[in-house]
Amino acid sequence: MISQEDVKKVVTIFNKYPNIPLYLLPGNHDILGPDCVYDRPIFSGIKHLKILRAHDLVEVSGAILHPCPVHSKFITQDITGTIPDVHKIDGVHIGVIHGSLEGKSPVPTWEDVDLPIDPSCVNRTGIDYLALGHWHSHRTYEDSTMVTRMAYSGTHEQTKYSEDDAGQCLLVQIEGKGDAPKIEPIKTGQLTWVSSEFEMKDSSSLSELKDYFESIKEIDMVRLDLHGELPLERKEELDNILELQITLHRNFRVKSDSLSITVPTKLEEPSDFGDPTLNQTEIHLKNLLSTETDPRQRRVIVEALTHLQRFGKGAEL
Repeated sequence: MISQEDVKKVVTIFNKYPNIPLYLLPGNHDILGPDCVYDRPIFSGIKHLKILRAHDLVEVSGAILHPCPVHSKFITQDITGTIPDVHKIDGVHIGVIHGSLEGKSPVPTWEDVDLPIDPSCVNRTGIDYLALGHWHSHRTYEDSTMVTRMAYSGTHEQTKYSEDDAGQCLLVQIEGKGDAPKIEPIKTGQLTWVSSEFEMKDSSSLSELKDYFESIKEIDMVRLDLHGELPLERKEELDNILELQITLHRNFRVKSDSLSITVPTKLEEPSDFGDPTLNQTEIHLKNLLSTETDPRQRRVIVEALTHLQRFGKGAEL
């Protein structure tokens, strides 16, 4: 279901580098199956691109590739079984595979293993390096001799706040058969990300929050978890600060479920909006808020009060 416009954008990038041979291994998002995106005629015109569709070895300049293409999203057995034993075969041998290393955790929150890869395949087959795709964060792994021969490059751009060490590619250099790979990450990501927590302690915290936003004004993607307490009369000011930040970042997300909006034990004098109905509504909402204990209901009442106060100020004008 990939649009042809998106395909053209990718092909345009490929065609900018006609002198660099490209070897592309389809994964679980561009699987080799019915209506595969790589079956479209536009890809056949890229002479320096080879789609790794089969398990057959591919000789490249200075090395031999052993691809393990994905033909199904529901593979439950080790997908490296097609890589032959190359211990006694000359040349630098590189496995190219898409899936999850069994028993390893390339991301902080591990999910059920799909497209399983047995990490012992490096020792079993004698390949010099296993190039891994699937997980979005950069990770490296050692073989049984404590030599790093397996690595996820991660995605070329970070795609979620939960990812770490993404947004790069890997330059891998292997001098000769059996030599340890030299793996160098190279930054490719253009987006910057930050995910943080901020505690509201009192009204002065709003000034601290402004200072914090000033320190991250160049960040593209911002996620903030607000917690603590804030007096009701400062809620509108907080909303205005957050609304401005939405306009300054490519993506701005705020979670405030743990932020408690407080009201005085003894309610202050009600506002005079110049309208008896608005005045009584405010008194009623504040009384509700002072006795409500359910966090969800409190948030609803706080939002109602905030909108009422904004509307009331407009009515006063």
